Amino acid sequence: MAFKKENKNSDAFKRHVQTEENRTSGLLNIVVALAIAAVAYTDWIVIEDDSLGYLYVLPIALSALVNRLPITIGLAALCTVLQYIFGPDTDALHIKIIRTVISLAGYLVVGFLVTEIANQRGRLEAEVRKQRDEYENDLTLASQVQRRVLPKPPIVPGIELAALMQPARLLGGDYYDFFQVSNEVVDVVIADVSGKGAAASLLMPSLAVALRLRARELSGPAAILKDLDGVLKQITNSATFVTMFYARFNPTLRTLEYASGGHNPPLLMRTSTGESLLLEEGGPIMGLLPDAQFSNTKITLEPGDILTLYTDGVTEQEDENGDEFSLDRLKKVILSKESEPAATMVTDIAEAVSTFAGTREQSDDLTVVVAKLL
Repeated sequence: MAFKKENKNSDAFKRHVQTEENRTSGLLNIVVALAIAAVAYTDWIVIEDDSLGYLYVLPIALSALVNRLPITIGLAALCTVLQYIFGPDTDALHIKIIRTVISLAGYLVVGFLVTEIANQRGRLEAEVRKQRDEYENDLTLASQVQRRVLPKPPIVPGIELAALMQPARLLGGDYYDFFQVSNEVVDVVIADVSGKGAAASLLMPSLAVALRLRARELSGPAAILKDLDGVLKQITNSATFVTMFYARFNPTLRTLEYASGGHNPPLLMRTSTGESLLLEEGGPIMGLLPDAQFSNTKITLEPGDILTLYTDGVTEQEDENGDEFSLDRLKKVILSKESEPAATMVTDIAEAVSTFAGTREQSDDLTVVVAKLL
């Protein structure tokens, strides 16, 4: 299954990180050993009249970055012995001893200082990881709350409703809702906030509140979008916009009245004839234009009609080759599942997109709403 992300707090992820850290430490220790051998060889064979002991500082510093202090102290002692053995023999014994003591002291100072730097870096990394984990835990809790507050489809005679939202990150910027205006009329809305993640998700509650307050007071979908467009301009900046599709169903009269604010045209499948229609009549993206105008469109429905509302995360999801899922693939899934309940259909659509993506990461929030006329 695609779209599954490894939990950074999981034991498997921690083991993976530990393995990578051990591998890096091992490679650095190989570099340390090779550097010490190279200096000792050069000091012994190539340079006869001078000491290259100062070059041992580099492998000692590298060791201090990845090893505990006792190991670095032992390495400093080894380098001191190597310098004493392979260094020039022209010095008097007492001078050689003094030089050796000074070198050992220098090595130890370097080892202590670099070890302290490494420890300080480790403490900072631990603090960063702690803050990151706390932030991720907060996002996880917020994601759980977001999923719990998503509305359940109402039970309305003559129509079957279902919806599913799958964020690309922990929090999503997509939105859907249902408003039962009367016993015979139900409104269905789907929206996509620009961007994704926490920033986009913060706008969702404002959308929900504004819609719930005004859905029953205004005359129809276009008036509701117009009113919400004004609200968005007041609470967002010019860089944030929303696409929305607002549908009003009357299953008794078998009519659908809708208005669109720049959203993906929903797909209407007439199962009786196999015909497919895109509800393309609509207005501009919401939250941008100073005097945006929206209009209502009314169509007649037939028994067995299936209306699928979706966001970009469905049709624009790419596979490993860069091909998009596309509207044609969505049509095929709907036709193959037309006899299934609406709840099964939304799950099957999400599964089909996930299977199509393969190992490709989910690029955008995925939301599907299905309305089946009985």
